[in-house]
Amino acid sequence: MDAICLIAAPRTGTNHLCEVLRNFADLASWLEVYELNGAHGVEADAWPLLRRLTGVDFANNRDPRLIAFAHEHPSAWLDALEIAARDAGKRVMSFKLFRHHLPPETIEREIMPRPGMRAMMVVRRQIDSYVSWRKAVELGKWQGVDTTGMRLELDPQKFTEWLDAQERWYDHWRNYLNRRFLPCPVLRYESDIDHQPPEAMLRRFAATAAQLGITLKAPGTAVIGGLQRQDRARNIGEKVRNWTAFSREVFKRGLEKRAFGYPI
Repeated sequence: MDAICLIAAPRTGTNHLCEVLRNFADLASWLEVYELNGAHGVEADAWPLLRRLTGVDFANNRDPRLIAFAHEHPSAWLDALEIAARDAGKRVMSFKLFRHHLPPETIEREIMPRPGMRAMMVVRRQIDSYVSWRKAVELGKWQGVDTTGMRLELDPQKFTEWLDAQERWYDHWRNYLNRRFLPCPVLRYESDIDHQPPEAMLRRFAATAAQLGITLKAPGTAVIGGLQRQDRARNIGEKVRNWTAFSREVFKRGLEKRAFGYPI
């Protein structure tokens, strides 16, 4: 089965993207199937089949036994998800990978060499991704909460370390794909996801998938799930309490192009 691995990072719009992708008739849009606290996006109607395929009698998709199986046998877990996708009448599946999900060497050994596996990157302007991530971390909630009125105090050193880690993650996979002469298409949060009608997102994703040799037919109309925008503030200064001092330090460190740009 053809599969699309979305190489991404938290707070780059991938939850919304994956919800919209479920409008493709031929695509099984899983979410974070290697997350450390659960196999997100694996719906309950697939659980009975997945229990049989994995031999794990998990209670739900947050069951520690299922999480352990996914991390100890990542290729076998994808085998099971592929069969579940076929059982649902799909011919393509997608899932996302963040840098904390699995070690890069495990991904290179168990996931990337699989027949039919392709990769696509999802990025967002780094300062916006970081601020959104920091809000979620401080609240301990990643969905279903309005963070508009929340203002952060940012540490320039911690931001620098985060930038370095983000860029290493994306650069690793860009180099991996380039060395193998494989395509590396990129979706950008600002132009391809944020404030885009779902039909436009589907057309854009289908065009990007075509670069990978995968054909998907975008439906004329689309339905979006219950996800809603969590932060309606548009000005970064409304989100960061110490923005003046923080931005001054960003420029002092020569990080402005990285902070206001993309990881690749």
